[in-house]
Amino acid sequence: MISIDPSLIVVFVIIWILLVVLTKVYFNPVRGILKKRHSKISGASKASENAEEKYEEAIKKIEEKINAAKNSSLEIKNKFAKEALEEKEKMLSDISSECSVHVKEAKKALSQQIKQMKKKIEQESKDLAKKIEEKILE
Repeated sequence: MISIDPSLIVVFVIIWILLVVLTKVYFNPVRGILKKRHSKISGASKASENAEEKYEEAIKKIEEKINAAKNSSLEIKNKFAKEALEEKEKMLSDISSECSVHVKEAKKALSQQIKQMKKKIEQESKDLAKKIEEKILE
């Protein structure tokens, strides 16, 4: 049978004392440091997730603002294009009416010149006919 030797009890007590001392001096501080480290890491992880969510929200807002600005600028561009087209049509209409007035005036002037030329030619033809008649009769 096994006999219990007093040295075995002393060794057993020394081991328990060593275990208690190591636990208080070494293991507990290391566990505390590990807990702090774990809490810092989890806190940093949560902060990182929150920052990423805020970043994504900010990106979405910026993209929405960019799209709104694009739409607004497109509307403004179309508005200006429409106004420019209307202005162009108005100017063309004004120019057309102005040109038609000038054409009418030019036609009047030409018709007056034609009448004057006809009268002049008619007078010259009468004078020429008299001269020819005088020469023939002479």
